[in-house]
Amino acid sequence: MPASLRTLLDHDRARLRALTPLTDETLDRPLSWVHSSDLLDPTPWLEPGNLLLTNGAPFSGADAADPRAYAERLRDAGVAGLGFATDVIHARVPPEVVAACAEAGVPLIEVGRRAPFIGIIRFVADLIAADRAARFTWLLDAQRAVARAAVRDDGLREILRTLSRLLDTWVALYDGAGARIPLEGIPSAPAAEEQRVAGETRRLLERATAASVQLPAPGGAVLQTIGRSAGLRGVLAVGARAAFDPAEKDLVATVVALASIALDQQRQVQTSLRSVRSGVLELLVGGHREAAGRLSEAVFGALPAAPSTVITLGSGAVEPGLLDELEVIMTDPRRLFFAERGDDVVVLAAEGDDAVLASVVVRRRLAAGSAMHLDDDDLATTMRRADLAAREAPAGTIRPYAEIAGSGLVGALRERGGDLLAASLLRPLDAVPPGERGRLLDSARAWLDANGAWDPAARGLGIHRHTLKARMAQLEQLLGIDLSTFSARAELWAALQLTS
Repeated sequence: MPASLRTLLDHDRARLRALTPLTDETLDRPLSWVHSSDLLDPTPWLEPGNLLLTNGAPFSGADAADPRAYAERLRDAGVAGLGFATDVIHARVPPEVVAACAEAGVPLIEVGRRAPFIGIIRFVADLIAADRAARFTWLLDAQRAVARAAVRDDGLREILRTLSRLLDTWVALYDGAGARIPLEGIPSAPAAEEQRVAGETRRLLERATAASVQLPAPGGAVLQTIGRSAGLRGVLAVGARAAFDPAEKDLVATVVALASIALDQQRQVQTSLRSVRSGVLELLVGGHREAAGRLSEAVFGALPAAPSTVITLGSGAVEPGLLDELEVIMTDPRRLFFAERGDDVVVLAAEGDDAVLASVVVRRRLAAGSAMHLDDDDLATTMRRADLAAREAPAGTIRPYAEIAGSGLVGALRERGGDLLAASLLRPLDAVPPGERGRLLDSARAWLDANGAWDPAARGLGIHRHTLKARMAQLEQLLGIDLSTFSARAELWAALQLTS
């Protein structure tokens, strides 16, 4: 139990009485030491949190201290309180001293009946020593708990879960790019504080130097970089409703050191495992399902069963921290499996289990595409569909291939700038008067809709078939195409569809 004004006032033998109003915060503020002095200005020898004891000499005689100035100096020095002994020089504490301490916010305690200062000092010293011993014991036990967590299968997550439990607070882990890594089962930063913590995390990483920072209340936190300067692996943020004591600071430092080691070890192992992941994916693409299944089962576990979703995180998606984050969130290969393929990251997700990836895509502003994969489908074809959807997806979204397929070939061409090519094909018609241009295009549409049959198309237009033939010949000449070929007819039809 830390020494405080409350413990002193509750100590019968100390003969103490509060003379100014005391809040719970003031009563429970830990005392760093007790110092006695009768100097007019003892502050050069005081430290924040000290309790000062005086027999009242500074307030007697011709050169007595000004009570207001004296109290203000104690306040500015961060003194935890002033103990004033009575029945020595003063029968009672001078009212002007009481008023000055109350005005300056310095707790004033009367030390009555000639209570010896050495008894108060020894009492506080014993409490401080006992508290330090208790905190040291707590730290040893806490470090043992963290060490045991470090050797479990999911060591990094268990370390952070243990830290959260021991400090009874939230813990957040950010990767080298400043993105928060989800930690299932561990309380995360409150929504009101997350933006502030994330912003400070990015600033720490941009400095590229090992450092820590304390965010003040409300919603305080301690942020500590992980890794060496110029090679930071991330940032650990720990909620701190109040400033950590030395034991708690040592525990956080221990966790940061273990997290750094764990991340370095994981990086070496993960680099090898990612090559295996890519090998499993290539076996699947090559149609060797049984071999891919056996390899995955031996190293990672069973793969997602069909029907599943194939998700491609588009070209350049292998950015700093992304693969580390995927390793953390994709702990069950039966639900989610990922592998690198060239510049892309390909994810196989069991039906309904792709939602966890959406937050990663949004936060990292990735362009992703998805495609359904059935048991009899060719994986290479499904991956091409997902890749196509990824190329058409806006940043921060997962676009389903079904959206593109639903728009048909013309819709797909329109999304890829086909209307620009169509306009270029029909540009020679811009030299024709608008009325004549409209007649030529209407004739072309009617003729193509009639599968190139002259009579039905002419009847539909209300003109003679020779007139229609003349218009189509003129169109051929203007556009420089031969409409007797299917390819030219198809190109003209597509151009008409894309410009309508």
